[in-house]
Parts: sequence; structure tokens; C-alpha cells
Amino acid sequence: MTHPEYKIPQDPHGKARYESAMKHVEAAQKAGKSTDEIHAVFKKIMAFDPMDIDKIPTDPAHAKYRSAMIHVKALKEKGASADEIHGTYKRIMSGTAGKHQA
Repeated sequence: MTHPEYKIPQDPHGKARYESAMKHVEAAQKAGKSTDEIHAVFKKIMAFDPMDIDKIPTDPAHAKYRSAMIHVKALKEKGASADEIHGTYKRIMSGTAGKHQA
């Protein structure tokens, strides 16, 4: 079977979404999902709107990401800078948010 060509996004957010999609694809392959199911997972993630908080899964595997995106959305609505938004996202995802630095 020939794989359809997919143009990888060149913007940072698109690249991150692509990397996430590929992690989910790998997990789906390991779980024995069909080719159609794997393609559906990939397409769903690539079309995903991270600002639609209600569509982010509430399972433990997505808890940190969901928390980060809730904070990102709130900061965007308050008019925070891109640096502040990215910094908050990275701190939450790395597990260092709310921890004092010595």
C-alpha cells in the first residue's frame, strides 16, 4: 500500500501537533489498530483545535496537557505575550510549574 503524501506543517505549533500525532499513531500501531483507525487518529489530531478545551480528553494521560491548555487559553484571553504563554505551557508540561527555583 502506498502511503498518501502528507505535507508536514512548518510553523512551530503545526510541527508540535504533527509530532503528537505521530506519537498517537505509534501507540495505535502497538495497540493493533487497523490502518483505517490509525489514519483516523492522525487526521483527528492534525485537525484538532487546542483552544477547544472541551474536546481535550479528561483521562490521566492527557491531564497535564489539558491543564496547560486551560492556562494558555486564559492567558491569551488576558492578552499575555507569546513568551509568557509559551513559558507557562513549558513549565506545566515539564512539571516545574508552581515550584520554587533555588
